[in-house]
Amino acid sequence: MKIFAFVNQKGGVGKTTSAITLGHGLALAGYKVLLVDGDKQGHIGRHLNLPKTPGFRRWFYEEEPMEAHILEARPNLWVLPGDKSTNLVVGKLRDEPLATPLFVRRLRQEMAQLGFEIGMIDLGPGLDHLQTAAMMAADYVIIPVSPKFLDMDGVAEVTKTMAELTSGQGKAWERFIVLPTMYMRIWRESGLRLKELVEAFGQMVWPPIPNDPRVMEAPGRGKTLWEYAPDTKAIKGVEAAGKRIGGYEEALRRIRVLVEGV
Repeated sequence: MKIFAFVNQKGGVGKTTSAITLGHGLALAGYKVLLVDGDKQGHIGRHLNLPKTPGFRRWFYEEEPMEAHILEARPNLWVLPGDKSTNLVVGKLRDEPLATPLFVRRLRQEMAQLGFEIGMIDLGPGLDHLQTAAMMAADYVIIPVSPKFLDMDGVAEVTKTMAELTSGQGKAWERFIVLPTMYMRIWRESGLRLKELVEAFGQMVWPPIPNDPRVMEAPGRGKTLWEYAPDTKAIKGVEAAGKRIGGYEEALRRIRVLVEGV
């Protein structure tokens, strides 16, 4: 079982879209996937046409079984939904010294008991106690980032927090991934910021997800990108020098390599 945490202190960089798109792509490939909605906005449920419910809060804050609160959104794709009461989870993690190791243990144990092969934790903007607990539970941290000057700061903050967790608590990740989103090849700023990311983080930076209006349209139809526009450029990438570059299809291929360990 592998768990991926989608983290960035900036909002609007594609965390929820990336978690849903990659999670559903893995489910379509036959993996049993759990999407954990750790954002108090509860947008995973809204995107997948599910009701906002306090499943995340009732699972951890009230210590009820995960099985009682997960919803099947698509074949092989399950959701532990969240809502504004997720703030209570943040408070518990902040105020109780043993809450973070409990969160890590319960998440991994209950997911394994329910037969999940992959977990995707979507988190709201910021770097509070919930983001920290999710990173502690994860095998991989994915940092979606829009290639804009002010958005780039979020990557540095997340990697700084990861370094602090490594030195202070001995946490080690298999790797972290910088996933550029909303990339516009014709816009010089996008190219400049993407180059800066590669110079700073090297192979940790994956090929970018092109900016695509279909990404904004899909949630309003209650559909994932695979259902709404599977041939769109956000999925397929863009053509350059006679080959396709980037897109969620390429990110999905790379995640499957990580999951399978090959």
